[in-house]
Amino acid sequence: MSVGLAGLGIPASWRWLPLKRAVLSINRGSAPEYVDDGPVWAVSQAANQPEGIDWSRARFHAFAGNPLNLKGFLRKGDVLLNSTGRGTLGRVGYFSETPDGRPAMADGHVTRVRVSPDVLDSRYAYYYLSSEPFQHYIYSALIVGATNQIELVGERLASASIPVPSIEEQRRIADFLDAQTGRLDQVRASRARVHSLLMMKRERVIEQLIGAEQNGEDLIPLKHLVEAVTVGIVVTPAAWYVDGSGVPALRGINVRPGKIDPRDLVRISHEGHLVHRKSRLRSGDLVVVRTGQAGAAAVVTSEFDGANCIDLVIVRPGVSLVPKFAEYLLNSSYAKRRVAEFAVGSIQSHFNVAAMKAMPVPRKSPSQQQRIVAEIDRAVQPIDEAVSLMQQQDKLLAERRKALIAAAVTGQIDVPTASGVDLA
Repeated sequence: MSVGLAGLGIPASWRWLPLKRAVLSINRGSAPEYVDDGPVWAVSQAANQPEGIDWSRARFHAFAGNPLNLKGFLRKGDVLLNSTGRGTLGRVGYFSETPDGRPAMADGHVTRVRVSPDVLDSRYAYYYLSSEPFQHYIYSALIVGATNQIELVGERLASASIPVPSIEEQRRIADFLDAQTGRLDQVRASRARVHSLLMMKRERVIEQLIGAEQNGEDLIPLKHLVEAVTVGIVVTPAAWYVDGSGVPALRGINVRPGKIDPRDLVRISHEGHLVHRKSRLRSGDLVVVRTGQAGAAAVVTSEFDGANCIDLVIVRPGVSLVPKFAEYLLNSSYAKRRVAEFAVGSIQSHFNVAAMKAMPVPRKSPSQQQRIVAEIDRAVQPIDEAVSLMQQQDKLLAERRKALIAAAVTGQIDVPTASGVDLA
């Protein structure tokens, strides 16, 4: 067994090659000039997904000329790597064809890898580059930048090693993984549908108990129940970012319905925190996402008391509004519909402080709100427990998938017999 990338072992009959010796080209795509409809598809990082290109997220590039001359022109079998931004960088996709036969290109944030077909099978390359060992290597050795402003270095990627068995064995490995991951993906997709149904049931339960759209319900604008509605830092927030020490600052990526997720939390300088006093958070405030998953809301816990926030709507409840009731209300399908009526753009894009202040909410006393919160808590508990169990099971399936890919592309299993390693 020979040893290469970060001490990774491969069978003696395999060899390590720098990626640049196994490909025809490695380069970033072309900077697009976006239009509503055009002659060339532009594949962005958002569109580049592991399960295939998500064409609903792709846009068009205005181009006059031969698309073959585009730097990012895509051919069947090209492997695509997202190349900027923490959480996005490193995601690997595979190009087969466009949905309508029009040509496509990778945009400037996506790296295109075009294999040399006599050395490397494109599907094998896709699986290896997406494998957990190589993904770890990307973040440890192939990027530059700090915090969230990171970038894949093309020259380092080109010099990275890839294990190369015979082309026939590569194809067997790719066929094996296509079949095995396909089965796992089918199971996960089926569970995702059940998860979706459970969440729909949860939303209906909450909406019924809140009673906001029942006949005769007395509604008042939210502004009459709060001390203040304001917005977090919106002008060049990155200018205040610091590493290590500093004040935590929540962003939209940290806010999920009913929960604050501390992963990928950024910090701003104490000076920036002082300058932006109005966006300081208190325990009991609500933070609401303005863009992306617009409308998702969570109560600020004691853990984030005194933190700051970036481009979030901040709702500070008054004495007549129970924070947890407001959280359930703002995450309800009722609130999503109401926000959409007042939004700038759509519920999926952007809404502002004025829209939040104007939202009609049910007029209920604090004691009524507390009672409703207790009823909702009891009603959704079994649903949340079922959802949590499904999430744990999905995590195990995802780990199984990663282990299977890593073992296959490093020769730890004998693909024809699928033996040689315990993946359980």
